[in-house]
Amino acid sequence: MAAKDEKLLAVEDLVVEYTSGGSVIHAVNGVSFDLRQGETIGLVGETGAGKTTIAKTIMRILPAEQATVKNGRILLNGENLLEKKEAEMLDVRGKQISMIFQDPMTALNPVMSVGSQIAEVIALHSEVTKKEAEERALEMLRMVGITEERYDEFPFQFSGGMKQRIVIAIALACNPMLLLADEPTTALDVTIQAQVLEMINDLKAKLNTSLVLITHDLGVVAEMCDKVAVVYAGRIVEMGSKEDIFDHPSHPYTKGLFHSLPSFVLGEKRLHVIEGMPPDPSNLPEGCSFHPRCPYVTEACRSGEVPNKELTPSHYCRCRCI
Repeated sequence: MAAKDEKLLAVEDLVVEYTSGGSVIHAVNGVSFDLRQGETIGLVGETGAGKTTIAKTIMRILPAEQATVKNGRILLNGENLLEKKEAEMLDVRGKQISMIFQDPMTALNPVMSVGSQIAEVIALHSEVTKKEAEERALEMLRMVGITEERYDEFPFQFSGGMKQRIVIAIALACNPMLLLADEPTTALDVTIQAQVLEMINDLKAKLNTSLVLITHDLGVVAEMCDKVAVVYAGRIVEMGSKEDIFDHPSHPYTKGLFHSLPSFVLGEKRLHVIEGMPPDPSNLPEGCSFHPRCPYVTEACRSGEVPNKELTPSHYCRCRCI
């Protein structure tokens, strides 16, 4: 396990492509970030930006026939996950890295009781007896606020919020070092969202787990994250501490995201929008991928590699306009 001041996870120059109908989809284009023990980083951006692909690449669960990792390294405690054999990754998934998927209904087996699904993960990754696995599963149910009497019930007997709690219990059952959460509250109402986020924070603090949080919700980022990476067209266009991004947004796309939030203070009647649509990932623009939508675009933005500037210590921005 990494020490508090050492990198637990380091993603270095990651490039991932899909092939579909003869086209090459440039899903992730040179993404780099790192995470220390107990830290949380938020990946934010529009749908299709490549956030989920980054998480699935870390887990090594990309579809083998369609997806190819063209470049990069993913280091967990210094070991490159991309060089591990599938048999070795079976020991990593669940035990060292776990993932909370976006839709709890499709993440659960409909014909297995929720308790047995938790116990199965524990038995797979720990040298315990069947009874010990069941006792640990009961403990995890209690930890996420579900009574042990519901151990033998099936997913269809639970509400959306309760199913998400079960998915979280499965993900945390083996005390993983790293948790990947892909929009874990998207399908939940606001009250249940707050409860689930509070629970994830409490469990993360209790287990000293690091977290990669994928979300569209900047309010969730403000509540949960230590660092923020703004993702656009498969690239991180701005990254820094939560304070850097919220107090000093610098990239035009980051500014656009914040301007799109409703404000009750200013009394505006219409929301601001980012003009245009995200680019086609099979045909990305030359130069800065955001330039067709950028209000500050210059001729220099339309060609060439855009440098990643360090504005202040650990606050980076990929833009020619600043």
